[in-house]
Amino acid sequence: MPTLLVKNIGYLVTLDAARTVLRDAWLLAEDGFVTATGTGLPPAVAGAEVLDARGGIATPGLVNTHHHFYQTMARAYTPGNNLPLLPWLAHMNKLWRPFTADDLHLASKLAMAEMMLTGCTTTSDHHYVVPAGSGDNFAAQFRAAEELGVRFHCARGSMDVPSKLIGDWAIQTAEEIMADVVRLHRDFHDPKPGSFRQVFLAPCAATSCSGELLKLSAAYAREHGLGLHSHCGETVDEDVFSREKFGRRPVEYFADCGWDFEGVWYAHGIHFTDEEVAWLGARKIGVSHCPYANMRLGSGICRVTDLQRAGAKVGIGVDGSASNDSGHVLGELRQALMLCRVKYGAEAMSVMDALAIGTSGGAAILRRPDLGSLAPGKCADLAIWPAVDLFSSGCENPVDALLLCYARQVDSLVVGGRVRITQGRFTDLDLDGLIARHHARARQIHAALG
Repeated sequence: MPTLLVKNIGYLVTLDAARTVLRDAWLLAEDGFVTATGTGLPPAVAGAEVLDARGGIATPGLVNTHHHFYQTMARAYTPGNNLPLLPWLAHMNKLWRPFTADDLHLASKLAMAEMMLTGCTTTSDHHYVVPAGSGDNFAAQFRAAEELGVRFHCARGSMDVPSKLIGDWAIQTAEEIMADVVRLHRDFHDPKPGSFRQVFLAPCAATSCSGELLKLSAAYAREHGLGLHSHCGETVDEDVFSREKFGRRPVEYFADCGWDFEGVWYAHGIHFTDEEVAWLGARKIGVSHCPYANMRLGSGICRVTDLQRAGAKVGIGVDGSASNDSGHVLGELRQALMLCRVKYGAEAMSVMDALAIGTSGGAAILRRPDLGSLAPGKCADLAIWPAVDLFSSGCENPVDALLLCYARQVDSLVVGGRVRITQGRFTDLDLDGLIARHHARARQIHAALG
């Protein structure tokens, strides 16, 4: 792997424990890891590739902890545009019956490209719609990530209980699901520092999964040190369902099924009681905060500050591109900042606090101590943003302007010491061609339903 020297960094936002920001800085990476940072003239390194940051702002690569890549095929889908979660799902799920592994490869590649252009270098995806005969969906996702050079954490989704929201065609048995988990773990999971691919277990929700599947997933994750993920606390309807069916609130029911250890993380986490917040924090359970989707569907506001104070891990999630309807990771952090201030007051969250949620917070949820900051020994994953552009011209504090001004795209992106985007363009991707193929297939899927 080549040596990379990044020079002319106007602001190096390290997001280390002290939140150090270096002015007029440089960064050196070897074999995919940061080996040195400094200010002033960079060292002369024979044979190094040189990336000119052009005075920009360098941050750690952003970490996305919740997504549904396949939903890029249904953005702004008219039947669901003005509905809350459950009626919205009923309309959305009709689209996916003909979905194949090839479709998922295309949707995943577009979703990841969008996130890379908005600063993301590591992403998780929670894919749980696996129609019979659709092909090897998860291998298709790993292939898309490898083609782009982004770090991919596959949250292997699953459903084994049919409901009025989705038919039998999307359901697998617990035995089928666990057998595939074993296969994916064997064939794709790499636990080493610097890993580009990992596998987690991710039953969709208590509403669509049996207690048996939840317990089997928890036991396997605990035994093998894998992450464990699901939706929880997203809507009031979920609480009503859980009380009626199980006699327990959702967090209590998951706990009964063994979801009570560090390595568990939930998407949304809006409707938690004070007691549940304390319980989650004591166990260092994570919450993926998805502000745009929660606003779009009218679900509520995550108690970010309360969760953090209790000791829970909080990361950012763009959620599905049909409920957001975007995968702009920096934009999601901007919204997290603003929504936290709506709930707790203007002093509740700073720009640096929000950036930490999108970097070290996500890295902690995914249990990746090699990610989330820019310091020697960490992965050489960095996003470089224009210090001043049309949307931030006139700013006094360019770092704060990253989120206080309009969310922008990267000028450059480095993943594992390799330059993947430079001067706003992918180094080895025909983005226009990808968009054309993706949109054409999406329109075919829409048309099939009339």
